[in-house]
Amino acid sequence: MTVRVENEGPEQLMKFLGAAFIAFALTVFMPGQADAQMGPDYWKVTGVASDDTLNIRSGPSTRNSVVARAPNGAIFRNLGCRGTGTDRWCHLETPDGRVNGWAAGRFLAESGAPNQGNISGSNDVPELHVRNTGEMEVRYASGCTVLYNPAGRRISAGSSCSQAQLSRAHDAVDGYTREQAGSDNHSAGAPSADVRMSGSGLISNDQSVVTGSINGHAEGHYALVLVGEGATCTGLLEHAPGSVGSEATSIHCTNGAHGSAILGQNGGLLTFSLTNGTAGFVKF
Repeated sequence: MTVRVENEGPEQLMKFLGAAFIAFALTVFMPGQADAQMGPDYWKVTGVASDDTLNIRSGPSTRNSVVARAPNGAIFRNLGCRGTGTDRWCHLETPDGRVNGWAAGRFLAESGAPNQGNISGSNDVPELHVRNTGEMEVRYASGCTVLYNPAGRRISAGSSCSQAQLSRAHDAVDGYTREQAGSDNHSAGAPSADVRMSGSGLISNDQSVVTGSINGHAEGHYALVLVGEGATCTGLLEHAPGSVGSEATSIHCTNGAHGSAILGQNGGLLTFSLTNGTAGFVKF
């Protein structure tokens, strides 16, 4: 197609050139192009030390939080990369779509389609995934799954899990919690306290006993655990009990229920209510 502009006046010519530039800019600088999928369909984790794992983060920077950890050989779907060289970060997700995050590109190599199972394809490699609630789930390709509360205590384990797998899962969670404790940044002069609290109370529906505990090692990391009626519920408190006014947090239970808990201003009384109608209190 030929476009004739030589007979147009200056004003019409400028309009034409302006429209052409806008079209070019939209094509070249369209937002999101930096993350466009380029390269292989799948990445494989490589180059990580044999006793270490690759951090999968919520964004393309070491400042972003870790959402999962993967060993050498783990397979991810390629969602696109940005940056170059040592500053290259790649957006990726597990083949089943359960984990989505970013990883340093220098630890990724082109790969074929993955095996079935967990992202590593190995029955003996534990893979740790952190939920939004702070709970930690360790998976094996064999089907074994182990769930831990935010304090690192085991909540449940699949019937297919062997003792060796449970032991490796414990080591993975212990290593992760220690790493997170070492990387936490606190403002100068911010209070830090070791908390070990336990108590008991009643479930108002049937007056059955419920026990509770709050454990933590530093400001911002206090795990709440409630046990009653055959279920365990966990949550995460941001402040040491009694250091601030009353604090509310969400809780999630092993029986599928969820709800909220409120710790009173002096840290001595906690009330809770769940979506299944269960409610009660714990005195510490």
